[in-house]
Amino acid sequence: MVRLSKPELGVAYEAYRRHEAFFPLIGAVLQDQQDGLVLADDPRSPCRFYVEHAFGFAQVFGCDNAEFDEALRQYLLVEKSFAASKVRLYTPVEPAFLRGPEFDHARSERQRFFLDPKRMESVGDRGVSSDTGGEIRSAQAGDLAAIEARFGVVRRFWRSDRDFLASAHAIVAWVNGEPASICYAAAVAGGVAEIDVFTHQEHRRIGLGKRVVDAFSRLCLSQGLLPVWDCFTNNAGSMALCKSCGFDPLRPAYPFYTLNK
Repeated sequence: MVRLSKPELGVAYEAYRRHEAFFPLIGAVLQDQQDGLVLADDPRSPCRFYVEHAFGFAQVFGCDNAEFDEALRQYLLVEKSFAASKVRLYTPVEPAFLRGPEFDHARSERQRFFLDPKRMESVGDRGVSSDTGGEIRSAQAGDLAAIEARFGVVRRFWRSDRDFLASAHAIVAWVNGEPASICYAAAVAGGVAEIDVFTHQEHRRIGLGKRVVDAFSRLCLSQGLLPVWDCFTNNAGSMALCKSCGFDPLRPAYPFYTLNK
């Protein structure tokens, strides 16, 4: 198992972009848009890969390779030398070493949702209803300090404020001069934008989440991007919100592992 250098990432991305379980956070690392590491079975002709985003999201893909998987098991379960506090492993295809009952405590279930533009409810330019005293608009440079103070998302995935502004396509609902809800792309790769959405607890249950998601989705579609949604199946609020915004599951839920240091 070897770490690929930046010039070697193109081969890995070409293999990954055809993968049916494509996650923008993984693609963004392979395109060197966001930080992380890429491990492969062979630097000259790789066919098995492990990609780990700096935040901790990770995925294994490619052809079976028992030797590689054993080295990966050592890395994840024995050495635990990953940089993040935990690895959050997308596993539509599970490595064999994680399938045993001893990992039931680390295993959960997530669902992938894709937008059906025909079902998306348009809200035009109405913004936030007048009784909230605010508006919905794209994030601007002068907004970032307030967004970061409220939600802590500006550099959660993106390398810099500039990258967040240029690529996250963030839509924010403002109430009484403060950010109340935000929908933005945690990553963009392969023409797909990974949705992340937060609504401050003081402003929940008044429809702001749906409004920022709708506005974000329209913005993405206008720029040729497909917004996608991924969440834990036991997150009832997220599951309900994505469906109300026109997102549908195209595949069954998949296992997801959280591996702590």
